[in-house]
Amino acid sequence: MGFRGQPIHYSDDDYVIVLLGDSHVECRACAFEWMPERRLEVYLNSAGKKVRVFSLGGWGTGTDQQLLSLKEYYQRFRADMVVLWFTPANDVWNNVFPSNMPDDRTPKPTFWLNGKQMLGPTEMTGQAARESSSVKLVLLYRKIFPWPREKEWAQFLPPPYSPMNQYSGPAKDDWQRKLDNKDAFQWENFNTDKHDKILYLTPRSPRTQYGLDLTHKLLQEIEKLVTSQNGRFAMFWVRPNDPVTTQKTELDEVVHVVNGKYYKTSDAQLNENMDYVSRDFNRFIVSLSVTPWRVGPEDEHPNEHATDQIIRDLAADVVNFIPSRH
Repeated sequence: MGFRGQPIHYSDDDYVIVLLGDSHVECRACAFEWMPERRLEVYLNSAGKKVRVFSLGGWGTGTDQQLLSLKEYYQRFRADMVVLWFTPANDVWNNVFPSNMPDDRTPKPTFWLNGKQMLGPTEMTGQAARESSSVKLVLLYRKIFPWPREKEWAQFLPPPYSPMNQYSGPAKDDWQRKLDNKDAFQWENFNTDKHDKILYLTPRSPRTQYGLDLTHKLLQEIEKLVTSQNGRFAMFWVRPNDPVTTQKTELDEVVHVVNGKYYKTSDAQLNENMDYVSRDFNRFIVSLSVTPWRVGPEDEHPNEHATDQIIRDLAADVVNFIPSRH
């Protein structure tokens, strides 16, 4: 399948799990034996199951690309269960836009909503124009000078979050400092809602509402696909084991200033958004308790120890869905 992970081989009596997701599933910071798929396999088999776990996860992919990858998987393999590692920080906006970070130089398959109906995708995974000298020149030109696909797309989307132009209360400048330091945060686009903080912004913008509705449709399609193959679908996400992020209160609002504009965020809004998008599905929330948990100062992916803790706790939930060995 081309993803990072072990080869897809299983026997007739193996219970097959597909771990679906993005860079968290790919886990470049993990040695192969410590990838999420390997650790989940170890924990489930140590609980007396006979399980094989395989990865469909790549950096920067959203639910849309994950759906397409799963469709491709089912053309050749089976899965008794599909577990989606959902990433609240970017999965929703990944689904909204026809490109990844930073702009049109990274086009991707994208679905869209027409009322309540989901249409698409714009193209299939890996679909490319027939190569010729002229095509190569066009592709090179577009890489240097992006064509306005995203701008054309954005005009059909609902309005993004509208920040405050003035604010008299205390405001944090942490987002501004990250932008000024030109780390990965420099690619966050606060003008279009193409950034990793959108699910925290309160009140929820019309564009975020659209993204949540589109994402829910994509999750429904994944569940429908899995069910049609006689499998079971579940999703999970990770949150820090922090009282501020686990309690819904009206006192958790924080205002951030970016380029002279003020953005109000709320952990309660994040929780509300996640409840909305994950409704109707088997879902788990895994608390991240290991410290330090980051790969590094500029990389907020879980390190090997944190990944192992996440998967260990996930296994405690997943094991209940797996039938006993005969």
